[in-house]
Amino acid sequence: MFERYRQPLLPMRQFVGRLAISIAVAVGIDVAALLVGGVGLRNLEGLDWTDALLNAGLVLTGNGPVVRMQSDGGKVFLLLYAVLGVVVFAAVISVVMAPLLHRTLHTFHADVPDEERRP
Repeated sequence: MFERYRQPLLPMRQFVGRLAISIAVAVGIDVAALLVGGVGLRNLEGLDWTDALLNAGLVLTGNGPVVRMQSDGGKVFLLLYAVLGVVVFAAVISVVMAPLLHRTLHTFHADVPDEERRP
């Protein structure tokens, strides 16, 4: 996916495209996690879609639910979902930062003279 050690830097246009793909993947991860939470809260707590997605979004971002959970199943689900939120946060940050960090580190090797490059 990324250029190798001795390859030249990707042109800016292609790099922006790579970054856009990373952001799209990160948004996809967030949407999937939000849907899991919304469906879970709707089924376990009987919330309407608006409240279920609001609570899922707030728990996913670490803010906590708006509606207090009434059932034991809903409380356990919310606990596990909050733990999932930490994993989702790490995944999204990693996916978005990977191209940026790779390009930054790759610039240190971009000025290698042609005679030192491997064929």
